[in-house]
Amino acid sequence: MRKKITILAVAAIAVIGLARGHAWALGTETPGAGITGTVHDFTGGFGGALPTVPIGQCTFCHTPHGAITTTLLWNHELSGQTYNWDITYTTAGTPFPTIVDKTWQGPTAKCLSCHDGTVAIGAINWFDSGHGGGGAWTGSPKVSPYYAAPIINKFASLQGLSNSGAASTLSGVHPVAMPYPFGQVQNTYNAVQTGGAFQPSQWFSPPQGNIRLYMQTGSTVSLGYNGATAWTNPSLSANAGMECSSCHDVHNKLTKDGYLLVGMGTGTGANYLCNMCHNKY
Repeated sequence: MRKKITILAVAAIAVIGLARGHAWALGTETPGAGITGTVHDFTGGFGGALPTVPIGQCTFCHTPHGAITTTLLWNHELSGQTYNWDITYTTAGTPFPTIVDKTWQGPTAKCLSCHDGTVAIGAINWFDSGHGGGGAWTGSPKVSPYYAAPIINKFASLQGLSNSGAASTLSGVHPVAMPYPFGQVQNTYNAVQTGGAFQPSQWFSPPQGNIRLYMQTGSTVSLGYNGATAWTNPSLSANAGMECSSCHDVHNKLTKDGYLLVGMGTGTGANYLCNMCHNKY
């Protein structure tokens, strides 16, 4: 049942994007052109699937008043999930952390509030509280049965983030909320230290292209390195980590390829996303 829900929620976004002239599954938005017209632009609703409450371009994710959290003024319901991986350590001995999305302050927790497939896309705090100009959502604001049959038939291969289809496990997902060996030395991030078996020469420091790195001070997570401008926070050393938004630019300003990737998802060389961090070839 969990797998079916995950398929449904993620595929719903794909079909909605197609209905609005986007092909989310193919990543056809114009890279680097900004959020307008991308899969994160909900100003046109969901292809008629949701009620006519006015939607601001930023409102699905952010709100200046009544946010769920002050961090990012987050507006979308958090899932309450505790996430982990299917293994305990990387091959270099770096432990995989457990992430609780209601306490972890890194951007990954916010991404998962939509993309783990357990929370309705229309579960928006501002509107569900009766605000937004048009009052609360009317009818059913939750995207699910409306597209059920065609979605499952056409997009059955989409299982969300995990290869198991279970929301609480990030099995088969690239590590996030984990340290990056900035300076080609062990770093500590989210109470996790880079494993002692890592090979310094196999990591670019700083990473190439538009990759971002983050840093944690107490419970606060902030940007520590911005590849687009080569800006580096002096406190980043030995304190660098990676998040979902290290490789994906949700606002589509740094995007170079589909899926809002900041590098190319195919090919080789310096523009290939994997080669921006990993120096193995």
